[in-house]
Amino acid sequence: MNRRNALKGVGLSIGNVLAAPTIFSLLQSCTTEEAKWIPKFLSVNEGKVVRELVNLILPKTEATPGAQEVNVVEFIDLMADQVMDIEQQAIFKERIEAIMKELGLIDKEPNSLKTKDYDDLLTKYLRATKKEQEAFKDDKHNALVLAALTDLRSKTMWGYTSSEQVGEHVLAYDPIPGVQLGCISLEEATGGKKWSL
Repeated sequence: MNRRNALKGVGLSIGNVLAAPTIFSLLQSCTTEEAKWIPKFLSVNEGKVVRELVNLILPKTEATPGAQEVNVVEFIDLMADQVMDIEQQAIFKERIEAIMKELGLIDKEPNSLKTKDYDDLLTKYLRATKKEQEAFKDDKHNALVLAALTDLRSKTMWGYTSSEQVGEHVLAYDPIPGVQLGCISLEEATGGKKWSL
């Protein structure tokens, strides 16, 4: 055995020892049970509120899993913690705080709210007419809550459609695409399902 191979082996083994915790945490991310999940960016109460809202935005149906089953809230929290820059994090945090204020949770626990309270919030802002949404923009707080819920809905859809479970079992999925069929309808190609990315 020559010296170069010995040094290479030592370097690789040290690298494996140092990288193991990071790799392990990445493998565990976005696959935790609700009771064990501790938010990295959001506070615990904010995490509970976001979970409730996300579950109402994409509830479970007979044919598809809900946002809770594919850990969308964990995805959103991890994205805020590890992907957003400082400016984006500040905007996201300000928006979440506006939602908390709108729900009256400044000094209260989220457990005091019912599902109807969250549903009323989503109805007020996301199901509002164009005229009502324009009126929200005249008030700073209402504009912030509207922007927060619109952004949360967008992040929920992104986290949901990019999850492994939805990508492989709900959307059209071909792990090894090989055949290109030109001019056929989506119905004929995938049974009407959107392609998984």
